[in-house]
Amino acid sequence: MRIKELDAFRGIAAFSVMIYHFTTIYGRIFPVVSTKFSLDYGWLGVPFFFILSGFVITLTVEKCKSAKEFLLKRFLRLYPTYWICLSVTVAVIFLGDWGAKYETFNKSIPEVLMNYTMFHRYFNFDNVDGAYWSLLPELLFYILMAGLLAIGKHKQLILYNSTLIAICSIHYFFPLPIIGKTLAVHYILLFMIGINFYKIYTKEANSYNHILVIINLIIGVFLYQIERYEHNIFFVGISFTLIVLSFYLFVFKKLALFGRITPLVFLGTISYALYLIHQNVGYILMIFLDKHILNREINVLLASVCSILLASMITFWIEPFLRVKIKNLLKIY
Repeated sequence: MRIKELDAFRGIAAFSVMIYHFTTIYGRIFPVVSTKFSLDYGWLGVPFFFILSGFVITLTVEKCKSAKEFLLKRFLRLYPTYWICLSVTVAVIFLGDWGAKYETFNKSIPEVLMNYTMFHRYFNFDNVDGAYWSLLPELLFYILMAGLLAIGKHKQLILYNSTLIAICSIHYFFPLPIIGKTLAVHYILLFMIGINFYKIYTKEANSYNHILVIINLIIGVFLYQIERYEHNIFFVGISFTLIVLSFYLFVFKKLALFGRITPLVFLGTISYALYLIHQNVGYILMIFLDKHILNREINVLLASVCSILLASMITFWIEPFLRVKIKNLLKIY
């Protein structure tokens, strides 16, 4: 079931993160040319993604007969695109010797190799690309859902969501590193919000699901701000509340217009590749452009267009070819 409004949401989130990196973050790392435009709050696309992922993964889980099938589907969805984007990023950095020129691109061979597992941060290896930080919370969420599917508890949302709320509340006051590392505690309740919205969307919800959304939101704000301490807690609370309200509008069919905005739906289709490929490759392109075109707004536009074109090529041409090869190699039919 393809929900076009969600594709539009993905498009908005991915585009916001990209512009945030190309304006706000790029301006901090490479303050060469001044800019009049920035998108300081584009980072909100990531928590938006987390909630959206909770919604979408619930749909995937319900279509799977086993944890193995679910994990295989997630593997084929995530890894081929990720390996392509990582390889392109590494090639661009190494071919231009950008690691020697700028510390932000300087990664060791072990770091690069560990990045291919996608679990590199779990073992304290740095990200080759800064955008990759959000992949580990996603993976840990998938493993949690696979575990629930394996023991037949994946439909008992109130039970496992309440348990996670209790664990997260305890962790807030008495943090245990092993709990935080295993469950991605600082982000897990955002995924739970998405699962509750799926239940509301499919009319399987009751009043408890709405209560859980509120509790997940409140505790999730405090946990998120601990991990992303650079953001003001009050602003995080207001922003996350607005995101939740936008999902309420969606599940009650008030945002159907978004599904009819073709550019947003298209961006949503390529959003995963766009999120993975844009940052370091875009930075390197903008460094080059800054030396020749002394207009940051034009450089942001050109880097964005190139990122979208590259993500489109990966999504529609390169990734399908690699995925078929992997399926044949693993004998997945």
